[in-house]
Amino acid sequence: MNQMLKMDQQIAKSEVMAREIKQSRELFRILFYRSPIGTYIIQDGHLRLVNRQFAYILGYEEDELIGRPSLSFVLPEDRDAVRENAVSMLKGGSSLGYEFRVVNKQAKIKWVMETVVPIYYRRKRATLGSLIDVTERKQMEERLKQITDEMQRSNTELEQFAYVISHDLQEPLRMVSSYTQLLAKRYSKKLDADADEFIAYAVDGAKRMQTLLHDLLDYSRVGTRGKPFSLVNCEHIVEQAMANLKIAIEECGASVSYDVLPTIMGDEGQLVRLFQNLIGNAIKFRREEAPQVNISAQRRNNTVTFSVKDNGIGIDPQHSQSIFEIFRRLHTKEEYQGTGMGLAICKKIVDRHGGHISVQSQPGQGSTFYFSVDMAGGEAE
Repeated sequence: MNQMLKMDQQIAKSEVMAREIKQSRELFRILFYRSPIGTYIIQDGHLRLVNRQFAYILGYEEDELIGRPSLSFVLPEDRDAVRENAVSMLKGGSSLGYEFRVVNKQAKIKWVMETVVPIYYRRKRATLGSLIDVTERKQMEERLKQITDEMQRSNTELEQFAYVISHDLQEPLRMVSSYTQLLAKRYSKKLDADADEFIAYAVDGAKRMQTLLHDLLDYSRVGTRGKPFSLVNCEHIVEQAMANLKIAIEECGASVSYDVLPTIMGDEGQLVRLFQNLIGNAIKFRREEAPQVNISAQRRNNTVTFSVKDNGIGIDPQHSQSIFEIFRRLHTKEEYQGTGMGLAICKKIVDRHGGHISVQSQPGQGSTFYFSVDMAGGEAE
């Protein structure tokens, strides 16, 4: 009786296992054939099983692919790399997919990403693989690269153009300026009032043009004439900038202070110019009370963010982006002298140091300029 009971239990157990095996096979079949990812099995270097999505990627019907060599669709130039990556992945050396090119039935080249794992199929060693069409992404990456290259070429050409224009105009403008000043000196009060006024306009225009060309030349040199990055102490940098502005600071009774500042990788001369421009702006665009400027820095990972805070006239938030454009002025030359290049040069210096510059301000409430620098010296390309 007990023996018959044991046999019944074994039979029942076998039936359960058979159902589970059947269910597992059915689940595998569903997952394999209905997967939105191209899936296939390779055995002895040939395709043994493929799903509809895999066939669609290659442009074939499923039955056309069975028995075909697995590498026959791979672009010849990529085959060696595909073999090496597959071997590395099967050995457990990588869990990430690798990308290569295939040629579909219509002779079109596609980019795909493949992942493979070892399995047993019909009691023999085999490879289960998945394939994803990444052609659109690769085309987008290529297009973005082309756009980036075009922008870099355009920027280089613009810098060269600005340099040539500003440099080559210096000499004739210097001659114009010299002769207009000579006219003003020799014939002052010897001609009528209109003539004196016209000469004064010519002298002033020549001087402003010289200043503008000098600033334009500085702007073009930020990317082309910059020095290699080295370790620079930012406290020393600020001290140099303050020394350059000594007369302006003393004339208006300005107070410039700074907190503990870090040592970073950068172009020392350009960083001095950066702080000098920002401090100089705080002094220029001041209210009736003496200017107060404070400089601080905060480090986060490899990025240092500096702030230059003043108590000046402030800036309307609607101009918070445009003020960093070249020749952008918010005031007339009668109100404040300048060419509108100072903040544009600041932005270009910060860009070269792999950072970003911005401002927070309200009219009559002062301004705080923020700029970041890659502490490791990640110079932008």
